[in-house]
Amino acid sequence: MKSLTVLLADIAIVNRRNNDWNNVLCIGHLPDRFYNKIQRMKFTHAVTNVDYNDHETEEDAPSYSNTIVIDCHNMTHFEMSVKKILKNPYWHPHANIIVYYREKDNMLDVAKIFFILWFYKACNIVIAQFDRDDNSFFVHNFSPFISEKYTLQRHFGCWKVKYLGSPVRSFKTSFECEETCDNVTLHSAYRANNLGTCLGIDTLKLSFFERQHIKQVNLFEDKGSNLHGYTLRTYTVEVPPFMMIDEHENGTFTIGGRDGSIWNLLSKLMNFSIDLSPSVDDMKKPFNFELTIQQVFSYTLRKGDLYLIPIYQFDIPVIQVDNTFPVKDSGVCFAAHRAKFSKITYDINLFFENYVFLLQFFFCFLSVWFTFVLFSAIERRELRFDQIGKDYLNCLRNILLISLYKPPQLWSFRVFLTISIWSFFILSFASQAAIISFFTALKRGKEVNTFEDIIEKGYPIEGMASPDVVLPDTEEKFQKINSKIVPILDIYGCIQRMNNETHLFCLIDCAIGRYLERNLLNEYGEQYLHIPKDRIHSYYLNIIFPKHSVLTERYNKYMMIFIEAGLVHKWEQYKFNQIKTEGIVKPLNMQDFKEYKDQKRIHSDPLSSSLDKIIKKTL
Repeated sequence: MKSLTVLLADIAIVNRRNNDWNNVLCIGHLPDRFYNKIQRMKFTHAVTNVDYNDHETEEDAPSYSNTIVIDCHNMTHFEMSVKKILKNPYWHPHANIIVYYREKDNMLDVAKIFFILWFYKACNIVIAQFDRDDNSFFVHNFSPFISEKYTLQRHFGCWKVKYLGSPVRSFKTSFECEETCDNVTLHSAYRANNLGTCLGIDTLKLSFFERQHIKQVNLFEDKGSNLHGYTLRTYTVEVPPFMMIDEHENGTFTIGGRDGSIWNLLSKLMNFSIDLSPSVDDMKKPFNFELTIQQVFSYTLRKGDLYLIPIYQFDIPVIQVDNTFPVKDSGVCFAAHRAKFSKITYDINLFFENYVFLLQFFFCFLSVWFTFVLFSAIERRELRFDQIGKDYLNCLRNILLISLYKPPQLWSFRVFLTISIWSFFILSFASQAAIISFFTALKRGKEVNTFEDIIEKGYPIEGMASPDVVLPDTEEKFQKINSKIVPILDIYGCIQRMNNETHLFCLIDCAIGRYLERNLLNEYGEQYLHIPKDRIHSYYLNIIFPKHSVLTERYNKYMMIFIEAGLVHKWEQYKFNQIKTEGIVKPLNMQDFKEYKDQKRIHSDPLSSSLDKIIKKTL
């Protein structure tokens, strides 16, 4: 017995986790020799027992337990210990849990202990036993990711007797294990509704003189780093363009787009495969908010292993999830039709914006004209009106940098003329010969960017019937916008109708809206969508996992790498740049090629011949 307590302490000391959890939690009657040795960890120690009540604390624990040691005699004692320790503020399912189970020669109990702790999200578990007959130790560890590609010494099929979500009354009646995995296969009802799991158990037997060998064995492997080819049941729906699902003739599926590319790479890095069978009936249907909520609830109950679609990062009171490193900034935005060009006869606003420049030009022109008149009068010793008109034209020629008509010949005038010509040349070069026209201009109309603009237009607003697309009734403008919202089921149908119907607003996910604003073109090859600056709300998009999932930590590490490397932006596959000019940009279409062909001006050079062949093939 003394040797076993030393063995338990060695397991705790050698395998302590490198995090900020500086506490050791023990429950049961462990001897003083165990506590004397485990003090080497330099952690705080909390001790409890099923025989007495603990002191209640109003404050949260300063840190979770790095290691939890449970001493129990049988399954009844184990149940009492676990139910008590789950209420302890130092409990955390990702701590290293060492169970000293005194009853021997019952592997079904060992499997059930592993499964019960796995049900409560624990993943780092070791069970130690001592055989007094031959004075040997048994150390069991487990894996819940057993497949044809990965096996351990013994396999047990375990499941919760009642459906997931129902309360646990008693461990004896609520959990079941058997020495076969036939009832917990991938598509079995137990796997889908009862957390059916095929547990693999490895047992390490050590004699009294071999107990030091335990220090070289990694008993708490990071289970999220390598799933050994395990198949994960997956919930998803197709959300173009970020989650694309392609069905093949043999009944298999492949996923693509931004989110599909993320999971394809993660499946290689973490060594798992994806099974879409839980979603096969609904994943190709139009996006439905109620279906998404149902899938999220089922997923958080652990009826599925993955949910591939990122959702908004906010607290959901009715479910507990692990939020992860954000994939993209998003929210709910308005989508409007891009403002069209209009012909303006006289732009008075342009005049007021440039009045200082116009005054400077006017006085500069008068000064140059006066100089021409002055030198002409001195040279000819008279002032005539026709000469003043000729000097006016020479002044215009000078500004336009063209040759003058019989200018004055005085040397001082030539100095002035040289300086003025070079000055006007520098000004023209600096301004790139910009011409401001106040008459008959094409100008893009005002874009819709604020809530006030949306209210002023008065167009109906179509969006999903969900609580997150409604503004709070704290201001009058929000109330007016909420009154215009028309609930629909297909958000992409609204976007498609906007191609021809300009008097319409759509509510859409901001990330999808920004993508469509750049990549969605009308029949003329023009971008026609505009995303206003004001939005319903702003949230980050992130992948969720059930609370305390074994996959969360490893996923976050990889996602940070993807973001920093620019892979997520690359996978979004933006095809075009944002084109918002103040002049009409007309893209080429087939009609332009036809006109080009009809003009019969194609020369016999190789480039023209190649273009002619391309036109023939296209037409």
